[in-house]
Amino acid sequence: MAKKYQLVVQLAGDYFKTFDEMVAFEDRLIAYLPKTHEVDGHDAGAGTFNFFIETDFPLAAYKIIHRISTRATERRMRIAYRTMRGSKFTNLWPRRDPRPFEYSYGKGNDPFAPASKRKIPKRSPPGTRAV
Repeated sequence: MAKKYQLVVQLAGDYFKTFDEMVAFEDRLIAYLPKTHEVDGHDAGAGTFNFFIETDFPLAAYKIIHRISTRATERRMRIAYRTMRGSKFTNLWPRRDPRPFEYSYGKGNDPFAPASKRKIPKRSPPGTRAV
């Protein structure tokens, strides 16, 4: 049965030193996510590594991924989801991240650069609740 959402786990292009490290990360996702989530492969290039997960429950998948991630991984990771036919992503990690999510980024628009992280507000706007 087709899933409703595509969740993308994105890591900086220089995060993995070898191809085997990238495959090990994908294998870890497959091992920890229950069968209600399907790891649908990966894409490398254009400055990012993207891991694609098809799911009906993107928040549940996010919570599992967040729980198995190390602090070092979290600093170099973005997670977002969209409907399978949609084009607009909803950011889940980092929380309160207003920057648009893309599969790849043009030159000078690196979301993993230290300066770009300063754009993330420290607190949610009044009347909103973080995930």
